[in-house]
Amino acid sequence: MADQTTRWESVLVRDPESVRALAWDGVQRTLDVVLIFLALPVLIPLLCVLAGLKWLIDGSPVFFHHVRLGLNGEPFVLYKFRTTPVEFQPRPDDWSDEDFPPRTRLGGWLRRFDLDELPQLWNVLKGEMSLVGPRPEMPVHAKIFSCRIPEFSERLAVRPGLTGLAQVRGWRGNTSIRGRLASDLQYLDSRGPSRYVEILARTVSMELRRLLEKR
Repeated sequence: MADQTTRWESVLVRDPESVRALAWDGVQRTLDVVLIFLALPVLIPLLCVLAGLKWLIDGSPVFFHHVRLGLNGEPFVLYKFRTTPVEFQPRPDDWSDEDFPPRTRLGGWLRRFDLDELPQLWNVLKGEMSLVGPRPEMPVHAKIFSCRIPEFSERLAVRPGLTGLAQVRGWRGNTSIRGRLASDLQYLDSRGPSRYVEILARTVSMELRRLLEKR
């Protein structure tokens, strides 16, 4: 990971566009925090209600956490609402799709509308993630994908995101890794205020549309 970081730093020194993107990363961090604090009057009651329902319907533990790779390959603990049965023990090489892993009664509903991801806002506040960026991978998956596709590690040049360009384009779950990577690398090259707003707006629109379709 150290060699990869050094390579990116050298590119940033030579390439004005990359310098501009790096400056934007600092602005994006500020915007992430401001937007979350502005949304706290809605987020806090929502998180409390979801946590209470989770505890009443599925029991404890309410939260699930595991290790993902963040900026420059630094590992961090990612948080989610638990959506799987207590007895389910994930393996490092498990890969999620529509039928796996098994879901609890409330967990299936939370996963369907991505509400299980909301605790990751804490990761954003801590600076481990951003609202927008490539989705963070587990270390074992990142190692496998990087061996198969050397460019995969370039995703680590920015903070991972709660949502990203790949996700709003439909590259999520059990879809092509190369298709997902192409969007992630395009995001790295084009990141900035317009792309940030675009991805957040498309994410909100996509989730509202899914919610209405499932009614």
